[in-house]
Amino acid sequence: MLILKSPQQLNQVHQPEIGTFLHQRFPEPYDPEEHGFFILLQAGDTSESIESETGHSPTKSMFTDSSYGDADFTPDFEYVEDHGGFFEAVQIVTDGGFAVVFIIPKEEGIDAE
Repeated sequence: MLILKSPQQLNQVHQPEIGTFLHQRFPEPYDPEEHGFFILLQAGDTSESIESETGHSPTKSMFTDSSYGDADFTPDFEYVEDHGGFFEAVQIVTDGGFAVVFIIPKEEGIDAE
């Protein structure tokens, strides 16, 4: 996974479509403490490794003990949007609008969960 907290890190994104998209999503000036950050998933990432590194999980609820696959699980995303070659899943985690944005490429090796 690639954790992006600065527009200067966009040179690490090797998918042109995602790089262009993220370039448009970083407001100027950008303050990761105020705005949040992006998590670009990569082949081999698991929900456990994402949560371990970032403190956030795309498959667990922030409000209950439920997880993806549980009958009572409801995702915490504000929205999930299909951008063709990837998904954008946005979690707003504070009342001030701090967001964790998961970028999930539609690539082999990305865990479908």
